[in-house]
Amino acid sequence: MMAKLNCKLTVQCPFIWGIYLFMCVLAPIQRAGAQDKVSLKGNITAGGEIYDVNGISNRRSPYSYSLSGSVTFAYKGISIPVTGSYRNAQFSYDYTFNRLGISPSYKWVKLHLGWSNINYSAYTLSGRTFFGVGLELTPGKWYFSALKGKFQNPLAIRDTLVYGANLIPGYERNIEGAKFGFRKGKSKLELMAVHTYDDLNGPAPSGDVNQLYGYQVLTPKENLTIGFNAGLELFKRLEFFVNTGIAAFTADAQDTFTIKYGSEVPSFAKDLFQANSTSRIALAGDGGVNLRIKSNKIGFKYRRVDPFYSNLAANFFQNDLEQITFTTGINLFKRKLRFDGQLGMEHNNLTQLRSQTSQRVIGNAGINFIPSEQLHLGLRYTNYQTESMNEILQLNDTLRFITVSTQYGLNADYTLPGKLLRKNFSFYLNYNKVKDESENQSLGNINVFTVGLSHGITFTQKELSIYPSINYNMYEYRNIDQTRYGFGLRVSKKLIDKKLMLNLGGQLFINQYNGLNDGTSSNISINGNYRFTPKRTLTLTTLYRINESIVNRSYNEWRSTLKFSQSF
Repeated sequence: MMAKLNCKLTVQCPFIWGIYLFMCVLAPIQRAGAQDKVSLKGNITAGGEIYDVNGISNRRSPYSYSLSGSVTFAYKGISIPVTGSYRNAQFSYDYTFNRLGISPSYKWVKLHLGWSNINYSAYTLSGRTFFGVGLELTPGKWYFSALKGKFQNPLAIRDTLVYGANLIPGYERNIEGAKFGFRKGKSKLELMAVHTYDDLNGPAPSGDVNQLYGYQVLTPKENLTIGFNAGLELFKRLEFFVNTGIAAFTADAQDTFTIKYGSEVPSFAKDLFQANSTSRIALAGDGGVNLRIKSNKIGFKYRRVDPFYSNLAANFFQNDLEQITFTTGINLFKRKLRFDGQLGMEHNNLTQLRSQTSQRVIGNAGINFIPSEQLHLGLRYTNYQTESMNEILQLNDTLRFITVSTQYGLNADYTLPGKLLRKNFSFYLNYNKVKDESENQSLGNINVFTVGLSHGITFTQKELSIYPSINYNMYEYRNIDQTRYGFGLRVSKKLIDKKLMLNLGGQLFINQYNGLNDGTSSNISINGNYRFTPKRTLTLTTLYRINESIVNRSYNEWRSTLKFSQSF
């Protein structure tokens, strides 16, 4: 019996046509070797887009095309999935790039070559893709991992409160790390270390950008983080957990005022991280306990992130905070009523260096009520969010201000089933308030209120659906009050023996700016999906937008996309 071998390959380059050639070469093998369980599965999608706008600057490329596909070849336990994609847009934040990554695995050995992603913990290495070499070993209950590579970032987007977002060149960032652990069920013990540093000999910000963004913002940086995670499960109901991280961070690796280590510091530590006058060490972590009884849960969690805790190998998260929260999840009335919530306290200014200290009650709660299959009700509330995902827009390494976000939400869905006529009613209401607590510069509070109602009518025999809707939106910020309200209509119809699904839609909104008329905004959309066979489809989407404004610029915008998809 041959051991299973996995080999995952990802490619982003114009040679996506190689997937198609690979399919053509292996298809005869698949047919000829069916008795040996040779299988070939996958898909390929090709498309193009046309874009035009009048009245404002282009927000997309005038034209572009894209190719994407995936294919999986399997034979006697050998599996090779290949995926690839390419888009030739040359506008805004789009730029030409090629990526290649392969992650073959055999039994408990996995190798990463090229572009890969390995997660250690939220406080060390998390959510970042690197280019280099990585190794993961999972013999039984043990785990070992090591990696070395770099974060390639040809265009960095730096955001400031005064100058907004700008594209500037940045240093090439290198990474190396290792992790060792033991796992048994939900119990674990893990130790990890990650070293991230900027290449002083590579590309660097030039001109006046350093003066523009301020001291230590665009300087080369170095970061060493050491993490410890542990978990213990007792009686399959009681769970203890702890996740910690210690970060040594240097804001300017070119600073010449180095710190001299004493004899009490081990010699190997001096080689791993050389501190200077811009260096600092900070701690972060969380821990707690959960008790689970059937589908119900109660728990306690403590979380602390020291001021200036910085980690270049993880997604951005807010620092200088301490939280104590209690968690619960309860099912009632045969799971028709579900309650989930957290309640606790939070405060900042852990080192008492700030001029102000913020203390508040934090919590979130959600109630879902499903009295029948026809009616679904949901109510939610939250007033704290401490983490954010890593996207194109990256904030600077530390926050310059603190915000407190409060959200309220209500949604209801009611369906009337029927053989000839089916009806549906949906209602949603959301209110989001962001409170500015800046000490140096006030950005102003932001209030967003949205409410909408939609109705769906489906004529089953005619394969026809109609969806009218009404919407109301209000935005308040910096003494500005913007309101938008209007209605929409969407019609869906199946044609040509149900092979063609046609959707026509339109929306019209009336805009107000500080109580005064600000014109209208509207859009018309057409979407058609034709299925030649269950594995071959053609999709055409067109959107035309008209914005008539008195305060801002008026414009007309048009976008059309055509895609062809083939599965095999």
